[in-house]
Amino acid sequence: MEKKQFITSAILMALAGLTLVEAGRLPFGTLKTPQAGFWPLILGVVLTFLSLIHFGKTMKRRAEKGSPFWAEPGAWKNIGLVVVSLFGFGFLFEPLGYLIAVFLLIGFLLRIVKPLKWWLVFVISLLSSVLSYLIFGSLLSTPLPKGIFGF
Repeated sequence: MEKKQFITSAILMALAGLTLVEAGRLPFGTLKTPQAGFWPLILGVVLTFLSLIHFGKTMKRRAEKGSPFWAEPGAWKNIGLVVVSLFGFGFLFEPLGYLIAVFLLIGFLLRIVKPLKWWLVFVISLLSSVLSYLIFGSLLSTPLPKGIFGF
């Protein structure tokens, strides 16, 4: 199993390197006026960090010799709940709007799949939905659905 994880890390790192090389051939621009190479370069850097994190976790798991997450009791139920909640999110995204749909999704995942206290679920869900709305809706000017309440 660990061999597959190491291969995955190597493939992710190779993709990150390829992304960085190809992004370097494109004009970068500035933060105010990004050009064609801006996002590929950012994504290449993020993919590099994520592949390094994956490699590090694989090394740590190798040292601990733990079982995979799906071998734990109730893991398949949680996987099913995540898949169903993502389908539900897809259906509720337009009618409820971005803020409410993301709030409900994060809240459901934190309370049902990974049970946390209600106040912590509320705070994390609220911060996640508002901060992601500020990033995508305001900063990146992504058109997001307003929903039934107009926000």
